[in-house]
Amino acid sequence: MIARPRVFPYAITIALAVAALTSAQSKKPLALAQDSYFFAGGQYVKTAEGDVMAGQMYVHALIPAAVTKRYPIVMIHGVNQTGTNFEGTPDGRDGWAQYFVRDGYKVYVVDQPARGRSAYHSDQNGPTPRNAFATARGMEQNFTAPELFNTWPQARFHTQWPGEGPRKGQQGDPIFDQFFASQVESIGAPAAPLNRAAGAALLDKIGPSIVLTHSQRSEEHTSELQSRFGISYA
Repeated sequence: MIARPRVFPYAITIALAVAALTSAQSKKPLALAQDSYFFAGGQYVKTAEGDVMAGQMYVHALIPAAVTKRYPIVMIHGVNQTGTNFEGTPDGRDGWAQYFVRDGYKVYVVDQPARGRSAYHSDQNGPTPRNAFATARGMEQNFTAPELFNTWPQARFHTQWPGEGPRKGQQGDPIFDQFFASQVESIGAPAAPLNRAAGAALLDKIGPSIVLTHSQRSEEHTSELQSRFGISYA
């Protein structure tokens, strides 16, 4: 009997944050056995000009010199973003990828299909509508300074954006500007089947994994991957 791979889906939670930050992360050197990339999924599609490849997902592989954890972590970003979400912070600190590599995990950071370093074809992937998160004001209201806009009842409690000064978390602040420079347009609803197919192809390649998702893409990935690979733990 062949055992089916299993996927362990997680959102970015307090539990994971505490686990990472309390695991002897004393800024020790980032010792890597491998820093490389590959593409998961994708297929050739015929166009008027010739065959192109569409639906593939860029994967940045960070393998520590000493792997001490059984399962790798796959990091999947949310809407309007790319894998840079996990590879560093806009104020120059290490990202989640470095934290978990230092803790002995193999880490795979992706750019969703048709986003970032994963090829986008307008005739295959459709338009990239500019949603509210793609504007500077929308970013301030929803992510970086919601306390200034009372975006939701608890928004006034937000304190976690880095930096100081009257423009903290807003357009014109250097940390905000760095973060906003990383934002890209998204293809919207058509992304869901592409994400599920490419995510499944990735796990077929690397085996049982912890899947760490952000924001919009959590449900898209975990629902498909749970059904595909059987058992999940949260």
